[in-house]
Amino acid sequence: MSWRSSTQHRKSTSEEPRPHPESAPPSALLRWTDGIVEGGTLGVLVLAPWLFGSVEPWAQAAVFSATVLILSVWMVRASATGRPLDLPPGWIPAVCFLVWVGFQAMPIPSGLVALLSPERLRLEQQAAHLLGISSPKWFALSVDPGLTRRYLWEFGGIGLYALLLWNVIANRNQFRRLLLAIIANGAALTLFALIQRATWKGAIYWVRPIYAGDPFGPYVNRTHMGGLLLLIIPMGLGFLLAEATRRRNGERFDWRIWVRLPPEELFERLLLPLLLLIMAGGVLTSKSRGAMTSLLLALSLMALWYASRGKEGRSGFLGIAAFLIAGLAMALWVAADLFFGATERLVTEAMDTKESGRLALWSEARDLWRRFPLAGSGLGTFEPAFGLVRTVFPGNHAVTHAESNYVQLLCDTGVLGLGLTLWLMSALLTVGWRALAQARRHSQERIVLGALVAVVGACLQGVANFDLSIMANWLYVAAAVVVMGKAERVWMGSRDRDTQERQQAAY
Repeated sequence: MSWRSSTQHRKSTSEEPRPHPESAPPSALLRWTDGIVEGGTLGVLVLAPWLFGSVEPWAQAAVFSATVLILSVWMVRASATGRPLDLPPGWIPAVCFLVWVGFQAMPIPSGLVALLSPERLRLEQQAAHLLGISSPKWFALSVDPGLTRRYLWEFGGIGLYALLLWNVIANRNQFRRLLLAIIANGAALTLFALIQRATWKGAIYWVRPIYAGDPFGPYVNRTHMGGLLLLIIPMGLGFLLAEATRRRNGERFDWRIWVRLPPEELFERLLLPLLLLIMAGGVLTSKSRGAMTSLLLALSLMALWYASRGKEGRSGFLGIAAFLIAGLAMALWVAADLFFGATERLVTEAMDTKESGRLALWSEARDLWRRFPLAGSGLGTFEPAFGLVRTVFPGNHAVTHAESNYVQLLCDTGVLGLGLTLWLMSALLTVGWRALAQARRHSQERIVLGALVAVVGACLQGVANFDLSIMANWLYVAAAVVVMGKAERVWMGSRDRDTQERQQAAY
């Protein structure tokens, strides 16, 4: 088995076609192994949000262990067949970020600490003086290496899952199953959240007591549930519009064709629009102002893209506009009081910034960053480090995060860590933009656009929300990257020919 980046793969596809190592009919054992690997990979993606958003250590350990196990099986199978291991887009800045976080958590000489973070050296010396001991010669940049190592394992697991999913999704059927699993799971989570809220008795799943937060579905914080649906809806809309384009271009209505359609395609045509509306209603009634605003901005970007395409994008623009109107109607029908309450708070904060606790928090977070400007205080250490500058929220109210991914990354990982994060974001968005510009068919273009908008939505929500500890949501960001980057390879296929064959068989 050899390593190959996604760029190398694109270059190789432009050459003469070569026989694939797996071109021969696979044995029953290999087919069985492929089914186990694909089912396990999708199973991790489906189950992760139900495990309390994969926030608690036991849930993160389960997701990490399952990912490593499935990836190991895939690598053994790939070694047996000679299949290369493809590296997903953005892997270089992602690895650099993980290396930096690992460096924060490992002991280094005090002289190097003094160079990278003088404030960290001063704190260590002050603690040693109060304890009456000599200052250690080796210690970590992080003020709490244990917390930083936990985030390292979390993001390491996300990176391994992105690598696994990128290699598992290798054909059109797997691509469709991935999208259908994402959409169906999002709808199931939304329905469960609405039922649980209507019958709320202070416990998630009616058995796990919650004494703080504002739960919605299996998530302790409604914002994080809204953030997950924010990722799923654009991908679902892209898939729905792509299928509509294919049917409009190559298929006329005939009840005999519909009778013979497989169950998954009936699901796409009849239930998919309803499931997407249910999810949109879930976001708009989650009371998460960040998720609501990010969803509206993301869908507006999709609509503007279609509007810029002229006649070619007219149907897409009308579809997005109709979806927005129907989603608002769904939210008003399900829980108008929740929707209007969140909207009122959003308008109040926009009109009077003094009403926003985030701005006061960010002001003092800036003071914290000035103490650790280059290297940060250590990823995941915002709560203990914030005590050095805290004056807002007096009393026993804990300030566990900065209410912004970017502000917290700046404080926790410094300019270096935030710079690596922005590098990763720009690399992924560049891949999506290139895939969108190079799309050869309208259906492929709509698939890529939906995934790209999902990634953009995640970036937008991170401005005023914190979800770095929500492992499940980042797995779905990884899935959006896979959909965005794989569409050119696996979406272009023989689907139109399959449709014609079904039409001929009907006669």
